[in-house]
Order: sequence, then C-alpha cells, then structure tokens
Amino acid sequence: MKRRVFLGATGSLASVGTLAYTTREPIETLEIRFWLSERAASYDGAVDRIFEYLDALLSLEFWTLDLSFGGTVQVSTEDGARVTSRGEWPAAILSGAIGRRDITPAADVNVLVTDGQMTQAPTGYGLPHIASVGGARHIAALESLGELLSSPDADADRKIVPNRRTTRTMQILVHEIGHALGLGHDHGVSFRYGDAIVATPMLSSYAWTDDYDGDQSRCGTSYADPAGRSRKLSLAFSACARRELADYSGGITG
Repeated sequence: MKRRVFLGATGSLASVGTLAYTTREPIETLEIRFWLSERAASYDGAVDRIFEYLDALLSLEFWTLDLSFGGTVQVSTEDGARVTSRGEWPAAILSGAIGRRDITPAADVNVLVTDGQMTQAPTGYGLPHIASVGGARHIAALESLGELLSSPDADADRKIVPNRRTTRTMQILVHEIGHALGLGHDHGVSFRYGDAIVATPMLSSYAWTDDYDGDQSRCGTSYADPAGRSRKLSLAFSACARRELADYSGGITG
C-alpha cells in the first residue's frame, strides 16, 4: 500500500506546517510523549506496557530517551488512523503548541493511543512528530517484554516475536513512531528466520501483502519471498532504519 496523502491539513485545520520546525545537530535526547483516549485509558496496564516496551525498543545507542505520559484526552473517534488523518490529533497538538489547549507537545514525537480496531488497515497514522494508533486493549493484554522474549518461539537478541494481535499492535505503535521520526516503509526489511519470514517495524505486514509495490529496502536489501512460510515480527528497527535515525535532527517548538 502506498503511503496515504494527508488531507487533514486542509479545510478547518490549520496546516500542521504552521508548527515551528527547528534544525538541530543530531540530537542527544529524544523526547517522546504519549497520550491515551478516554476509552483507551480504561484498560488497566496499557500505560505500563507502553512505557516498558517503548523504553526498551527506542533507547538506541545514539540518544537518551525521554519518554513521558501526557495523560488522557477526549477525542471524537477511536479510529487510530482517522483521528490523525482527518486532522483532529494534529490540531490538538498544534493548539497545545501555541498555548490554546492543555496539551504540552514533546519536541520529537507526540503519539495518541486509542481503542480503535486493529483488523483492517489503516490502524494508525504517522506524520512528522505526530502519530496515532488503535489497539489499546491489545497493548494492555501483552505480557511483559521479558516474558515475551523468553518464550520458546521468540529470539531475545533480535527481538523476534510471534505474529499475533498483541505483538502486531505493539509493532504498529513503533511503526507509526518511526513515521513521526521521518522513516518510510522502505526503511524496513524482511528476512528468513528458519521456516519463517520476519518483518521489522517499518515494513511490518506489508512484507506479505500484495498491495505493497516495493521489493527492497532503501538501503538495497531485497525483501524475502513470503510464499509458503510462516510469519514472525521483529520489534526492533532494521539497521537501515537505525542509520537514518542516527542522523535525526528535527523537532517542533511552540
């Protein structure tokens, strides 16, 4: 599936481009803040799981991660894609950036987790510095990362995990954060792992769908043929994605 065009910046929403973008040296601290919709906040454990997994998956060697919870927000839709693609979540972040709403944006990524469905794409959406995803109930149902990676069908070193609803939801959260940091789908890879095909976050399930037209990553790695193989997920960014992230120097100010 080709990346969808963001339409929410037109009409009643002032363009997200009116946020002030700064150019910096590659950062030393990456600031990420996440919020939950009111329905998402009803699931015990969702906040703890998001903290646990994002801290482990986004604490990369070239920055210190500053991860925080912004609280609960009221939204008109729980759809994890529409709340951003139709402009509601970007508008909320923009309003917070200019002091018109009680939301304090983070410099690098502002992500909203809703109770939206996770069965039919799109389930999330990512723009520069702004992202959203559904599936709060599945995140809350995840076992601890230690338990997951110690299971017989996981690989702790490569953060390879079974392809199921809970793990896929967490991977999509990482995927949309990747978009918010400037990564594209072709920063992801797929590779053979025993009798399985493993997809990293930015490629995700596009690795085994017919509606994605790429055949290799931006760094030139060919995607593995998924035909006849089982499917697994990696929760870790590919080397291609990490090389791009190492040069990340963006940010927003309000």
